[in-house]
Amino acid sequence: MAEACGLILVYIFLLVLLLHKHRSIILRRLCSLFGTVFLLRCVTMFVTSLSVPGQHLQCSSKMYGDMWSKVQRVLAIWSGFGMTLNGVDTCGDYMFSGHTVVLTMLNFFITEYTPSSWHLIHTISWVLNLFGIFFILAAHEHYSIDVFIAFYITTRLFLYYHTLANTRAFQHSRRARIWFPMFSFFECNVNGPVHNQYNWPFSGPACMKTLIG
Repeated sequence: MAEACGLILVYIFLLVLLLHKHRSIILRRLCSLFGTVFLLRCVTMFVTSLSVPGQHLQCSSKMYGDMWSKVQRVLAIWSGFGMTLNGVDTCGDYMFSGHTVVLTMLNFFITEYTPSSWHLIHTISWVLNLFGIFFILAAHEHYSIDVFIAFYITTRLFLYYHTLANTRAFQHSRRARIWFPMFSFFECNVNGPVHNQYNWPFSGPACMKTLIG
């Protein structure tokens, strides 16, 4: 159910991204933030090994004979987007919850890049985010601390990044270069906050261009 909530958030975000006038900026920021958070997740997975959070989870070490076997495993996880709905089973990646990261990040992007008057979309986005987290905990797929840390790190990095991006004076600061090495490159053509303006990205039909702008 958590992944179903995530898929709905993905579809909503893709629609917002498609129609937003500044879609390239949003996509760059999404990739930058996801890359940063999951890089931190790789570090925590390497330095912190937790036991399985429930007896229903079978976690045993696997031996890979050669590099090609490891590459095949990586490709299998990547092609399935790490989702159990696609038959991907992972083990040992409990610190911190990747599903919570995806749910929270998509929620924040949807609410950030849609007008504040779109209360229904924002409510749906937050409900899906919170219900997804609830289902993760209810299924005993993660410890509570995993979910809390994932939510905290994701929200702090999102808010920190956008504070830097929305304040021109901070974009070339030393702190920004430390936490986001490519921040200045990604934001070099952005001056201040991104306004939520929409347009139809295709040449037709004419009614859609007139409706959206």
